Amino acid sequence: MTDIRIQDFGENSKPDANNDFVMTFNDNSESKTRLKDAYYSMVPDGTQTHNNVFRGANLGALTSTHIANIQNGSFHDMFIGDYFTVNGSNYVIAGINTKHLKGDNMQLGNHLLLMPDRFSTLKDGTVMRSDGKTTHYMNDTDTTASGFAGTKLYNTYMPSIQNKLETDFGSHLLKFREVVSTHVDGSGAPDKGEWRDAKLGIPNEVMVYGTTLNGNNKNGSWYNVGDDDVQLPLFRLNPDELTNHRDWSFWLRDIHSASEFAYADTNGNAYWIGASGMWFGVRAFFLIG
Repeated sequence: MTDIRIQDFGENSKPDANNDFVMTFNDNSESKTRLKDAYYSMVPDGTQTHNNVFRGANLGALTSTHIANIQNGSFHDMFIGDYFTVNGSNYVIAGINTKHLKGDNMQLGNHLLLMPDRFSTLKDGTVMRSDGKTTHYMNDTDTTASGFAGTKLYNTYMPSIQNKLETDFGSHLLKFREVVSTHVDGSGAPDKGEWRDAKLGIPNEVMVYGTTLNGNNKNGSWYNVGDDDVQLPLFRLNPDELTNHRDWSFWLRDIHSASEFAYADTNGNAYWIGASGMWFGVRAFFLIG
């Protein structure tokens, strides 16, 4: 094919970011391919690939097509950092198949692990961002005596967050098994815990930082970490998430002492503080599929 200019094709006279094309030429023939299709021809669908690509795109409302592509394990057109907007809340893809085949008596199928953008929301619409004055999201007093299972966060706030998620995702909100600490010894280290059914959880240090830092694991890391023993791709691929985008800090479930829990600080520090600390919000994770 000779003596023809690219502009003679008239392609993209009205550019569309979702349908940009690349032109290909072969002897006397030409063709066009959507850039998105060219990308997928080189980067296959599936857990391993999509867990290692950060995109940050707005996926809009959760649709039946999204659910089908989660359940069939392709995760087509869904990447880390992409987010769904549901009933006024943005939910970010933090991991793909993170808890696949995990749990003591349950093997989960294909799923996305989501977290709210910044902070979780209660059923009444309250966003669990600290005001630095009155919030005590972990406990009203500085104690870890009954482990994470004994906290006000676990017993009062998490059920309300769950009600909001059930409204937003219905039957696509998945149940999974989670290790929850239930007691600490005299040194402030958790020494008892159990597997429990859950529809949401609070992240631990490993999920955020990729390692244990301030949790007291004298009796073994199982009580603080459980089966959540890998860093979430969201935090690995986008370091801004480690500071929660310079918004308020958020609680982690790792017990540091008889009075303190770990938290992820807004300035990037991994630290700990008394369970009644006022400057910390809540950012729970959950699974859909």
